[in-house]
Amino acid sequence: MQSVFQPRIRALVGLALMLLLAAGCTAVAPTVGSTEGGSDAAMAGSPATISVYIGSDTNISDWWSNTIKPAFETAHPEYKLEIVHTGSGGGGNGPIAERAYAAFKTSDDPGVDYFETWNVLQPIGALEDGLWQEITVENVPNLANVIEPARAGSSGFDIPYRGSQVLLAYNADRLLDLLKEQGKVASDATEVPAEFVPTTWPQLIDWVCEFPGEFIYPRPDTTGAGRNFVIRAVMEANNLDEETFSVAAFAEQFGTEELTAEQIEQINQQYFMGAWDMLNEIEPCLYDNAAYPSGAAAETRLLTDELVTMITIWSDQALQAKSLGLMPENVRFIQLDDLPMVGGYASSAIPVNAPHLDGALALANFLLSPEMQESVVRDIGGFPAISWSSLPAELQEDFNDVITDNVPSFGDPWVASMFDGWYTFVAPDVPRE
Repeated sequence: MQSVFQPRIRALVGLALMLLLAAGCTAVAPTVGSTEGGSDAAMAGSPATISVYIGSDTNISDWWSNTIKPAFETAHPEYKLEIVHTGSGGGGNGPIAERAYAAFKTSDDPGVDYFETWNVLQPIGALEDGLWQEITVENVPNLANVIEPARAGSSGFDIPYRGSQVLLAYNADRLLDLLKEQGKVASDATEVPAEFVPTTWPQLIDWVCEFPGEFIYPRPDTTGAGRNFVIRAVMEANNLDEETFSVAAFAEQFGTEELTAEQIEQINQQYFMGAWDMLNEIEPCLYDNAAYPSGAAAETRLLTDELVTMITIWSDQALQAKSLGLMPENVRFIQLDDLPMVGGYASSAIPVNAPHLDGALALANFLLSPEMQESVVRDIGGFPAISWSSLPAELQEDFNDVITDNVPSFGDPWVASMFDGWYTFVAPDVPRE
Protein backbone atom coordinates (compact mmCIF):
# COMPACT_ATOMS: atom_id res chain seq x y z
CA MET A 1 0.00 0.00 0.00
CA GLN A 2 1.36 3.40 -0.93
CA SER A 3 2.23 5.83 1.88
CA VAL A 4 -0.18 8.72 2.35
CA PHE A 5 2.87 11.00 2.22
CA GLN A 6 4.10 9.69 -1.13
CA PRO A 7 2.67 12.48 -3.33
CA ARG A 8 4.37 15.13 -1.20
CA ILE A 9 7.62 13.14 -1.24
CA ARG A 10 7.52 12.87 -5.04
CA ALA A 11 7.22 16.63 -5.26
CA LEU A 12 10.23 17.06 -3.00
CA VAL A 13 12.31 14.47 -4.78
CA GLY A 14 12.19 16.41 -8.04
CA LEU A 15 13.69 19.44 -6.38
CA ALA A 16 16.20 17.30 -4.48
CA LEU A 17 17.40 15.54 -7.62
CA MET A 18 17.85 18.83 -9.47
CA LEU A 19 19.93 20.17 -6.62
CA LEU A 20 22.00 17.00 -6.51
CA LEU A 21 22.65 17.05 -10.24
CA ALA A 22 23.53 20.70 -10.13
CA ALA A 23 26.06 19.98 -7.44
CA GLY A 24 27.50 17.04 -9.37
CA CYS A 25 26.32 14.52 -6.79
CA THR A 26 25.09 10.96 -7.30
CA ALA A 27 21.69 9.95 -5.97
CA VAL A 28 21.47 7.09 -3.53
CA ALA A 29 20.32 3.84 -5.14
CA PRO A 30 17.15 2.14 -3.92
CA THR A 31 17.70 -0.53 -1.30
CA VAL A 32 16.69 -4.19 -1.29
CA GLY A 33 13.00 -4.48 -0.63
CA SER A 34 12.19 -1.15 -2.21
CA THR A 35 8.58 -0.69 -3.25
CA GLU A 36 7.47 1.06 -6.38
CA GLY A 37 7.64 4.44 -4.69
CA GLY A 38 11.45 4.09 -4.49
CA SER A 39 13.69 4.62 -1.48
CA ASP A 40 11.82 6.93 0.87
CA ALA A 41 15.02 7.73 2.76
CA ALA A 42 16.92 8.67 -0.35
CA MET A 43 14.07 10.90 -1.47
CA ALA A 44 14.01 12.70 1.84
CA GLY A 45 17.65 13.74 1.41
CA SER A 46 18.66 12.73 4.94
CA PRO A 47 18.43 9.53 7.00
CA ALA A 48 14.82 8.51 7.44
CA THR A 49 13.83 7.36 10.92
CA ILE A 50 12.38 3.86 11.13
CA SER A 51 10.35 3.48 14.32
CA VAL A 52 10.80 0.01 15.81
CA TYR A 53 8.53 -1.03 18.66
CA ILE A 54 9.78 -3.81 20.93
CA GLY A 55 7.47 -5.65 23.30
CA SER A 56 10.06 -8.25 24.33
CA ASP A 57 12.24 -8.38 27.45
CA THR A 58 14.95 -5.83 28.13
CA ASN A 59 17.73 -8.15 26.94
CA ILE A 60 16.16 -8.02 23.47
CA SER A 61 15.65 -4.26 23.45
CA ASP A 62 19.27 -3.80 24.65
CA TRP A 63 20.47 -6.06 21.84
CA TRP A 64 18.54 -4.02 19.31
CA SER A 65 19.91 -0.73 20.67
CA ASN A 66 23.52 -1.86 21.08
CA THR A 67 24.00 -4.29 18.20
CA ILE A 68 21.31 -4.17 15.52
CA LYS A 69 20.89 -0.41 15.39
CA PRO A 70 24.57 0.48 14.76
CA ALA A 71 25.06 -2.43 12.36
CA PHE A 72 21.96 -1.58 10.31
CA GLU A 73 22.75 2.14 10.20
CA THR A 74 26.27 1.34 8.97
CA ALA A 75 24.95 -0.97 6.27
CA HIS A 76 22.09 1.41 5.38
CA PRO A 77 23.21 5.00 6.05
CA GLU A 78 20.03 6.24 4.39
CA TYR A 79 18.13 5.09 7.50
CA LYS A 80 18.36 5.37 11.25
CA LEU A 81 16.48 3.33 13.81
CA GLU A 82 14.41 4.67 16.66
CA ILE A 83 14.01 1.91 19.25
CA VAL A 84 10.93 2.14 21.45
CA HIS A 85 10.66 -0.46 24.22
CA THR A 86 7.07 -1.02 25.32
CA GLY A 87 7.98 -3.93 27.61
CA SER A 88 6.87 -7.56 27.72
CA GLY A 89 4.38 -6.97 30.53
CA GLY A 90 1.16 -4.98 30.52
CA GLY A 91 -0.08 -3.97 27.11
CA GLY A 92 3.27 -4.25 25.36
CA ASN A 93 2.87 -3.50 21.67
CA GLY A 94 -0.89 -4.00 21.81
CA PRO A 95 -1.88 -0.31 22.00
CA ILE A 96 0.57 0.50 19.19
CA ALA A 97 -0.99 -2.13 16.95
CA GLU A 98 -4.45 -0.78 17.75
CA ARG A 99 -3.22 2.68 16.81
CA ALA A 100 -1.81 1.41 13.53
CA TYR A 101 -5.12 -0.29 12.73
CA ALA A 102 -7.09 2.85 13.48
CA ALA A 103 -4.72 4.91 11.31
CA PHE A 104 -5.08 2.37 8.52
CA LYS A 105 -8.84 2.86 8.50
CA THR A 106 -8.50 6.65 8.28
CA SER A 107 -5.40 6.80 6.03
CA ASP A 108 -3.41 8.54 8.76
CA ASP A 109 0.19 8.13 9.90
CA PRO A 110 0.39 5.20 12.37
CA GLY A 111 3.63 6.43 13.93
CA VAL A 112 5.25 2.98 13.64
CA ASP A 113 7.22 1.21 10.94
CA TYR A 114 8.22 -2.10 12.48
CA PHE A 115 7.00 -4.40 15.23
CA GLU A 116 9.92 -6.47 16.56
CA THR A 117 7.50 -9.24 17.51
CA TRP A 118 3.80 -9.33 16.83
CA ASN A 119 1.00 -11.80 16.15
CA VAL A 120 -0.62 -10.56 12.93
CA LEU A 121 -3.93 -12.15 13.95
CA GLN A 122 -4.23 -9.16 16.27
CA PRO A 123 -6.02 -6.80 16.37
CA ILE A 124 -8.96 -8.96 15.37
CA GLY A 125 -9.91 -8.22 11.77
CA ALA A 126 -6.70 -6.36 10.94
CA LEU A 127 -5.19 -9.14 8.84
CA GLU A 128 -8.37 -9.64 6.85
CA ASP A 129 -8.68 -5.90 6.28
CA GLY A 130 -5.13 -5.69 4.91
CA LEU A 131 -3.19 -3.96 7.70
CA TRP A 132 -0.15 -6.23 7.60
CA GLN A 133 2.43 -6.27 4.79
CA GLU A 134 2.73 -9.61 3.01
CA ILE A 135 6.33 -10.85 3.19
CA THR A 136 7.78 -12.57 0.12
CA VAL A 137 11.19 -13.31 -1.35
CA GLU A 138 10.57 -10.41 -3.71
CA ASN A 139 10.44 -7.77 -0.98
CA VAL A 140 12.61 -9.65 1.57
CA PRO A 141 15.06 -11.78 -0.48
CA ASN A 142 16.74 -13.38 2.55
CA LEU A 143 13.43 -14.99 3.41
CA ALA A 144 14.51 -17.72 0.97
CA ASN A 145 17.10 -18.87 3.55
CA VAL A 146 14.66 -19.30 6.45
CA ILE A 147 14.38 -22.93 7.58
CA GLU A 148 11.13 -24.88 7.55
CA PRO A 149 10.68 -25.04 11.38
CA ALA A 150 10.77 -21.24 11.44
CA ARG A 151 8.38 -20.97 8.51
CA ALA A 152 5.95 -23.51 9.98
CA GLY A 153 4.16 -21.04 12.22
CA SER A 154 4.33 -18.12 9.80
CA SER A 155 1.20 -16.71 8.21
CA GLY A 156 3.09 -15.18 5.30
CA PHE A 157 2.59 -11.72 6.76
CA ASP A 158 5.35 -11.88 9.36
CA ILE A 159 9.12 -12.39 9.51
CA PRO A 160 10.41 -15.18 11.79
CA TYR A 161 13.93 -14.06 12.68
CA ARG A 162 15.02 -15.58 16.02
CA GLY A 163 14.01 -18.65 17.93
CA SER A 164 14.32 -20.24 21.33
CA GLN A 165 13.11 -23.33 23.12
CA VAL A 166 12.46 -24.32 26.67
CA LEU A 167 15.17 -26.63 28.01
CA LEU A 168 15.78 -28.49 31.21
CA ALA A 169 18.71 -27.15 33.18
CA TYR A 170 20.21 -29.22 35.99
CA ASN A 171 23.01 -28.88 38.53
CA ALA A 172 25.26 -31.85 37.74
CA ASP A 173 27.19 -31.66 41.04
CA ARG A 174 24.01 -31.55 43.13
CA LEU A 175 22.52 -34.47 41.21
CA LEU A 176 25.72 -36.48 41.71
CA ASP A 177 25.56 -35.81 45.46
CA LEU A 178 21.94 -36.98 45.56
CA LEU A 179 22.88 -40.18 43.77
CA LYS A 180 25.66 -40.81 46.27
CA GLU A 181 23.31 -40.17 49.22
CA GLN A 182 20.82 -42.67 47.80
CA GLY A 183 23.55 -45.22 47.13
CA LYS A 184 22.87 -45.24 43.40
CA VAL A 185 26.50 -44.52 42.49
CA ALA A 186 29.80 -45.15 44.21
CA SER A 187 31.01 -42.59 46.73
CA ASP A 188 34.02 -41.82 44.52
CA ALA A 189 31.97 -41.30 41.32
CA THR A 190 32.81 -38.09 39.45
CA GLU A 191 30.17 -38.06 36.71
CA VAL A 192 26.40 -38.50 36.62
CA PRO A 193 25.59 -41.73 34.74
CA ALA A 194 23.50 -41.12 31.62
CA GLU A 195 20.59 -43.21 32.91
CA PHE A 196 19.91 -40.62 35.63
CA VAL A 197 19.53 -37.76 33.14
CA PRO A 198 16.01 -37.80 31.62
CA THR A 199 15.87 -37.43 27.85
CA THR A 200 12.20 -38.26 27.21
CA TRP A 201 8.97 -37.02 28.76
CA PRO A 202 8.17 -40.32 30.55
CA GLN A 203 11.71 -40.39 31.96
CA LEU A 204 11.31 -36.81 33.17
CA ILE A 205 8.03 -37.58 34.95
CA ASP A 206 9.68 -40.59 36.63
CA TRP A 207 12.75 -38.49 37.55
CA VAL A 208 10.64 -35.82 39.28
CA CYS A 209 9.28 -38.30 41.82
CA GLU A 210 12.50 -40.30 42.04
CA PHE A 211 14.11 -37.12 43.41
CA PRO A 212 11.25 -35.42 45.32
CA GLY A 213 11.62 -31.71 45.97
CA GLU A 214 14.35 -31.32 43.35
CA PHE A 215 12.28 -30.09 40.40
CA ILE A 216 10.02 -27.10 39.85
CA TYR A 217 8.40 -25.26 36.98
CA PRO A 218 6.92 -21.75 37.16
CA ARG A 219 3.33 -20.69 36.67
CA PRO A 220 2.51 -20.98 32.98
CA ASP A 221 1.08 -17.48 32.61
CA THR A 222 4.13 -15.71 34.06
CA THR A 223 6.90 -17.05 31.83
CA GLY A 224 7.37 -19.15 28.74
CA ALA A 225 9.43 -21.65 30.74
CA GLY A 226 6.29 -22.59 32.65
CA ARG A 227 3.92 -22.20 29.74
CA ASN A 228 5.88 -24.46 27.42
CA PHE A 229 6.43 -27.11 30.08
CA VAL A 230 2.65 -27.30 30.47
CA ILE A 231 2.24 -27.32 26.68
CA ARG A 232 4.63 -30.28 26.50
CA ALA A 233 2.32 -32.12 28.90
CA VAL A 234 -0.62 -31.24 26.64
CA MET A 235 1.27 -32.60 23.62
CA GLU A 236 2.03 -35.82 25.50
CA ALA A 237 -1.64 -36.24 26.36
CA ASN A 238 -2.57 -35.81 22.68
CA ASN A 239 -0.18 -38.30 21.04
CA LEU A 240 2.40 -35.61 20.24
CA ASP A 241 0.14 -34.29 17.51
CA GLU A 242 1.18 -30.70 16.86
CA GLU A 243 -1.40 -30.19 14.10
CA THR A 244 -4.17 -30.49 16.68
CA PHE A 245 -2.99 -27.23 18.24
CA SER A 246 -2.35 -25.13 15.16
CA VAL A 247 -3.91 -21.71 14.70
CA ALA A 248 -5.87 -23.02 11.73
CA ALA A 249 -7.27 -25.96 13.70
CA PHE A 250 -8.41 -23.62 16.46
CA ALA A 251 -10.06 -21.18 14.06
CA GLU A 252 -11.85 -24.01 12.27
CA GLN A 253 -13.40 -25.25 15.51
CA PHE A 254 -13.86 -22.09 17.55
CA GLY A 255 -13.61 -19.15 15.12
CA THR A 256 -11.74 -15.93 15.87
CA GLU A 257 -14.08 -14.27 18.35
CA GLU A 258 -13.57 -14.26 22.12
CA LEU A 259 -14.25 -17.68 23.62
CA THR A 260 -17.29 -18.31 25.76
CA ALA A 261 -17.06 -20.02 29.14
CA GLU A 262 -18.67 -23.08 27.57
CA GLN A 263 -16.02 -23.24 24.84
CA ILE A 264 -13.20 -22.93 27.38
CA GLU A 265 -14.70 -25.81 29.35
CA GLN A 266 -15.03 -27.85 26.14
CA ILE A 267 -11.39 -27.28 25.22
CA ASN A 268 -10.23 -28.37 28.66
CA GLN A 269 -12.36 -31.47 28.72
CA GLN A 270 -11.57 -32.51 25.16
CA TYR A 271 -7.89 -31.67 24.89
CA PHE A 272 -6.28 -30.82 28.23
CA MET A 273 -7.57 -33.21 30.91
CA GLY A 274 -4.87 -35.82 30.23
CA ALA A 275 -2.23 -33.17 30.82
CA TRP A 276 -3.88 -32.05 34.07
CA ASP A 277 -3.83 -35.66 35.27
CA MET A 278 -0.08 -35.91 34.58
CA LEU A 279 0.74 -32.63 36.29
CA ASN A 280 -1.39 -33.50 39.30
CA GLU A 281 0.47 -36.80 39.55
CA ILE A 282 3.85 -35.09 39.97
CA GLU A 283 2.61 -32.17 42.08
CA PRO A 284 3.39 -33.86 45.47
CA CYS A 285 6.97 -34.37 44.25
CA LEU A 286 7.63 -30.73 43.34
CA TYR A 287 9.81 -28.31 45.30
CA ASP A 288 8.33 -26.83 48.48
CA ASN A 289 4.94 -28.52 48.19
CA ALA A 290 4.51 -27.23 44.63
CA ALA A 291 5.33 -23.59 45.38
CA TYR A 292 5.12 -22.56 41.76
CA PRO A 293 7.39 -19.51 41.35
CA SER A 294 6.13 -16.47 39.50
CA GLY A 295 8.53 -15.58 36.71
CA ALA A 296 11.76 -16.84 35.23
CA ALA A 297 14.09 -14.97 37.60
CA ALA A 298 12.56 -16.53 40.73
CA GLU A 299 12.78 -20.00 39.23
CA THR A 300 16.39 -19.56 38.06
CA ARG A 301 17.46 -18.37 41.52
CA LEU A 302 16.29 -21.68 42.98
CA LEU A 303 18.76 -23.45 40.71
CA THR A 304 21.69 -21.06 41.16
CA ASP A 305 21.16 -21.02 44.96
CA GLU A 306 21.16 -24.85 44.91
CA LEU A 307 17.70 -25.19 46.38
CA VAL A 308 16.59 -27.44 43.53
CA THR A 309 18.44 -29.66 41.08
CA MET A 310 16.43 -29.15 37.89
CA ILE A 311 14.25 -26.41 36.36
CA THR A 312 12.73 -25.43 33.04
CA ILE A 313 14.37 -22.45 31.31
CA TRP A 314 14.40 -20.68 27.97
CA SER A 315 17.41 -21.62 25.85
CA ASP A 316 18.38 -18.01 25.17
CA GLN A 317 18.20 -17.01 28.84
CA ALA A 318 20.15 -20.11 29.86
CA LEU A 319 22.92 -19.75 27.30
CA GLN A 320 23.28 -16.04 27.84
CA ALA A 321 23.42 -16.41 31.63
CA LYS A 322 26.00 -19.19 31.31
CA SER A 323 28.20 -17.16 28.95
CA LEU A 324 28.07 -14.15 31.33
CA GLY A 325 29.05 -16.29 34.31
CA LEU A 326 25.67 -15.77 36.00
CA MET A 327 25.05 -19.49 36.20
CA PRO A 328 27.36 -22.05 37.82
CA GLU A 329 29.72 -23.97 35.53
CA ASN A 330 28.25 -27.27 36.75
CA VAL A 331 24.85 -26.50 35.20
CA ARG A 332 24.04 -28.70 32.21
CA PHE A 333 21.22 -28.50 29.67
CA ILE A 334 18.90 -31.19 28.33
CA GLN A 335 16.61 -31.22 25.33
CA LEU A 336 14.07 -34.04 25.23
CA ASP A 337 14.62 -36.55 22.42
CA ASP A 338 11.08 -37.87 21.91
CA LEU A 339 9.63 -34.41 21.33
CA PRO A 340 11.59 -31.32 22.33
CA MET A 341 10.07 -28.78 24.63
CA VAL A 342 7.86 -26.38 22.76
CA GLY A 343 9.52 -23.24 21.57
CA GLY A 344 8.99 -20.82 18.81
CA TYR A 345 10.29 -18.10 16.59
CA ALA A 346 9.80 -14.45 17.32
CA SER A 347 8.26 -12.94 14.21
CA SER A 348 8.33 -9.30 13.22
CA ALA A 349 5.49 -7.55 11.44
CA ILE A 350 5.22 -4.47 9.25
CA PRO A 351 2.02 -2.45 8.76
CA VAL A 352 1.32 -1.56 5.13
CA ASN A 353 0.80 2.06 6.18
CA ALA A 354 4.28 2.33 7.68
CA PRO A 355 5.66 5.81 6.89
CA HIS A 356 8.93 4.21 5.74
CA LEU A 357 7.81 0.91 4.26
CA ASP A 358 10.95 0.54 2.13
CA GLY A 359 13.15 0.94 5.18
CA ALA A 360 11.11 -1.53 7.21
CA LEU A 361 11.49 -4.16 4.48
CA ALA A 362 15.22 -3.46 4.25
CA LEU A 363 15.46 -3.97 8.01
CA ALA A 364 13.60 -7.28 7.76
CA ASN A 365 16.02 -8.44 5.08
CA PHE A 366 19.02 -7.31 7.14
CA LEU A 367 17.89 -9.30 10.18
CA LEU A 368 17.90 -12.51 8.11
CA SER A 369 21.48 -12.01 6.87
CA PRO A 370 24.06 -14.59 8.07
CA GLU A 371 25.85 -11.89 10.05
CA MET A 372 22.82 -10.89 12.09
CA GLN A 373 21.69 -14.49 12.49
CA GLU A 374 25.11 -15.22 13.97
CA SER A 375 24.49 -12.36 16.39
CA VAL A 376 21.19 -14.00 17.40
CA VAL A 377 23.20 -16.97 18.65
CA ARG A 378 26.30 -15.24 20.02
CA ASP A 379 24.72 -12.21 21.65
CA ILE A 380 21.34 -13.40 22.96
CA GLY A 381 21.69 -17.20 22.94
CA GLY A 382 18.82 -17.61 20.49
CA PHE A 383 18.29 -20.06 17.66
CA PRO A 384 18.88 -18.78 14.12
CA ALA A 385 16.01 -18.66 11.65
CA ILE A 386 18.41 -19.86 8.95
CA SER A 387 20.24 -23.18 8.93
CA TRP A 388 22.92 -23.75 11.57
CA SER A 389 25.11 -24.96 8.71
CA SER A 390 25.20 -21.37 7.43
CA LEU A 391 26.95 -20.27 10.63
CA PRO A 392 30.59 -20.77 11.70
CA ALA A 393 31.48 -24.35 12.66
CA GLU A 394 32.85 -23.32 16.06
CA LEU A 395 29.53 -21.73 16.89
CA GLN A 396 27.76 -25.00 16.17
CA GLU A 397 30.16 -26.81 18.51
CA ASP A 398 29.58 -24.31 21.34
CA PHE A 399 25.82 -24.84 21.21
CA ASN A 400 25.81 -28.53 20.34
CA ASP A 401 23.81 -29.48 23.46
CA VAL A 402 20.77 -27.48 22.41
CA ILE A 403 20.88 -27.49 18.61
CA THR A 404 17.76 -29.06 17.17
CA ASP A 405 15.85 -28.78 13.91
CA ASN A 406 12.63 -29.73 15.69
CA VAL A 407 10.93 -26.73 17.30
CA PRO A 408 7.34 -27.74 18.06
CA SER A 409 4.76 -24.98 17.88
CA PHE A 410 1.53 -24.34 19.74
CA GLY A 411 -1.03 -21.91 18.36
CA ASP A 412 -1.54 -18.77 20.44
CA PRO A 413 -5.37 -19.02 20.49
CA TRP A 414 -5.15 -22.21 22.58
CA VAL A 415 -3.10 -20.60 25.34
CA ALA A 416 -5.75 -18.65 27.25
CA SER A 417 -7.92 -21.73 27.74
CA MET A 418 -4.84 -23.66 28.87
CA PHE A 419 -4.07 -21.02 31.53
CA ASP A 420 -7.64 -21.19 32.80
CA GLY A 421 -7.48 -24.98 32.90
CA TRP A 422 -4.18 -25.08 34.78
CA TYR A 423 -5.45 -22.74 37.49
CA THR A 424 -8.75 -24.62 37.70
CA PHE A 425 -7.60 -28.26 37.60
CA VAL A 426 -3.94 -28.21 38.73
CA ALA A 427 -3.36 -25.21 40.98
CA PRO A 428 -6.74 -23.93 42.21
CA ASP A 429 -5.15 -22.61 45.42
CA VAL A 430 -2.52 -20.52 43.62
CA PRO A 431 -3.59 -16.85 43.28
CA ARG A 432 -3.59 -15.67 39.68
CA GLU A 433 -1.72 -12.41 39.16
